[in-house]
Amino acid sequence: MNNQALVRARCILRANKLVHRPKEPATAGVQNLMSSRVASSSFQHHRFAFSSVAQQEQSSTDRRPSALEQANLDVITPGHSIFVLQKYAADGLALIRQSDFIKLCESARPGNMKDAKAIATALKEFRRNNRFVLQKAGARAAVEGMIRSSISNYKELYGKPRLHAAVFVADQIIDEKTALYFAIETELVDQVLSEIQQALTEMEERGMQVKIEIKEKASGDEDDDEKLLFKTLRVTEGLVKVLVNRSVRPEFNMKKRAARNYLKRVQTVAGPELSTLKLATDIALSIGGAAVTQKDIVGPYAAAWWTKGVVDESILKAIADAESREEEAARAAAAAEEEAANTEDDSEAEEAGEGDEDAKDEKE
Repeated sequence: MNNQALVRARCILRANKLVHRPKEPATAGVQNLMSSRVASSSFQHHRFAFSSVAQQEQSSTDRRPSALEQANLDVITPGHSIFVLQKYAADGLALIRQSDFIKLCESARPGNMKDAKAIATALKEFRRNNRFVLQKAGARAAVEGMIRSSISNYKELYGKPRLHAAVFVADQIIDEKTALYFAIETELVDQVLSEIQQALTEMEERGMQVKIEIKEKASGDEDDDEKLLFKTLRVTEGLVKVLVNRSVRPEFNMKKRAARNYLKRVQTVAGPELSTLKLATDIALSIGGAAVTQKDIVGPYAAAWWTKGVVDESILKAIADAESREEEAARAAAAAEEEAANTEDDSEAEEAGEGDEDAKDEKE
């Protein structure tokens, strides 16, 4: 019994010691654990940062020089650059870098139309032969280079050369062979339309009539100015339709292979902004009139599913005002023709009366 009591007393004493033992603060252990984790994470971060920097330095040192860097041309122009790049990628194995194409476009000289044509040729050649995918930076460089080269470098620029240059650039945007359709931003399209509008304003200030009669078929008797204005109206309509077509996601209506090829090339699906529609409306109203503007500019824009048929009120008001002015002008022209016809009939009647009086005098 004594042994059992002694064992029981020892157990009770041991239990009391465990219960009343002073506890260490829990925060200390947590803080130690967190500090160790932070230290390890900072070490990992610095290790990865050091490795990424080392990889970048290694890639920069190991990067193969581009075609233009290997050529090391003394004088860089679009003509020289396209010759080097065509020769570099002639076998179809080497791909042309986006940086080389941007250098080609940036080397375009002001007022040199040959450079603008060289950029347009490069866009078509590289897309067809070398699987060249144009990106936004390349499209911007191409458009700015063509505008810079195609506008004549005169001290006092007349409206017609500016219009020729803007129409040339707009033609390249509309042409899908250049691939500008896939990568050009709306801001650049607005820039081209602004050049067209400014050129038309300068031509009107010099007394040139920019409004033409729209015919279903060209007769071939039009002068050069009328042909230029008709082409300006055509490219303006084309720019709006290109942006609208791109924004409605045409790949949904394509077959699988065509949709895959389309998505590999397209870089942006941005459509026409309100500024784009206003510029195109002003140009079409100046050249073709209200009916053409409503049919070929506002109509395709309103037909896009994302617009829900809603057009800005200022644009509709501008078209309505132009239509009313055209009706007033038509009525004034009809009244003038009627007055001229009445005056001609009166003069013929007077001449006939004078003739009868002369005949009577002769008989007498």
